[in-house]
Amino acid sequence: MREVRWGVLGAGHISHRFASSLKKVDGARLVAAAGRTPAHVEEFCRAFSIDAAHSYVTADDGGDAAYDALIADPDVDAIYLALPHGMHTRWACRALRAGKAVLCEKPAVLSEEEALSIASASRECGVLFMEAMKNRFCPMRTRVEDLLASGELGCIVSIESVQKLDYGEFPSSYLLDPLQGGCLYDMGCYAVGWFEDLLAGACDVSSREVRWRDVLGGRVDWADEIHMSVGGIPIHMVCDGKAAYESRLMIACERGSVEIERLHRPELAHVKYSDGRMLEINAPFDVDDFYGEIQHATQLVQTGELESPVMPLAATQRCAQIIDAIRLTL
Repeated sequence: MREVRWGVLGAGHISHRFASSLKKVDGARLVAAAGRTPAHVEEFCRAFSIDAAHSYVTADDGGDAAYDALIADPDVDAIYLALPHGMHTRWACRALRAGKAVLCEKPAVLSEEEALSIASASRECGVLFMEAMKNRFCPMRTRVEDLLASGELGCIVSIESVQKLDYGEFPSSYLLDPLQGGCLYDMGCYAVGWFEDLLAGACDVSSREVRWRDVLGGRVDWADEIHMSVGGIPIHMVCDGKAAYESRLMIACERGSVEIERLHRPELAHVKYSDGRMLEINAPFDVDDFYGEIQHATQLVQTGELESPVMPLAATQRCAQIIDAIRLTL
């Protein structure tokens, strides 16, 4: 396949960022979009020169007919799934069964059960599914893993993640949904992605403190502080949706440490050796923080691969296992 023709499910802000980055990926072209809000879909298609024949919108059914129409579009090879988290499993499986490769926004699933459903559909249909865990496709990930693999710092002894921002009083509606909202799913999944990538073994959660926000129909976690371990390595995890901005991952090792700034889209890290030496790692994006995952997914579709070696189905399942374990601890 020389060119991968992409369609987008969901025409919100994140799809705009995806589409802007896609324009810079060789062998990829955006050809279709679907959504439930006419004005959003029209503006998106106008901004990215999508032909009206491949613009799908239905408002009275929550977008279902529009999403089905895009999935059935014979001119679409791959789908970027940017709908709210709770809709991912349904639409990923429908797309896979229609023979469309899927790049799904994080978190791809709300539970390990959902991860297994998607993995089953992907394998049964022989069609690619990949979670868009973008920090895995940034150059920093390779630099950090190479450093740790070199043995200079010794083995990992503990990890701390801190993610704080202010969602504001009127955040996106999905964040306030008791089934799929809150900060653990939305931002904590990035830290969990690092834990899964760096550490082997089972997850054990010893404590979780939550600041809840009451919402229609229940409540969502607006701040979490978690003490747990993965493979016996202690982890302290903090995420907060009403705080001054902070984002970092600290990896403590036997002979030093690595502190990664902006763990969800890292370009800068600081290495401290136990002998007092210090090193700064600059690893700028090739284009932007979306480019790496889009380029990787496009190449996988072109070569007919069924799984990503960087973010395989097992990684999505294991990330879900970790989040399940945290959510079960109150």
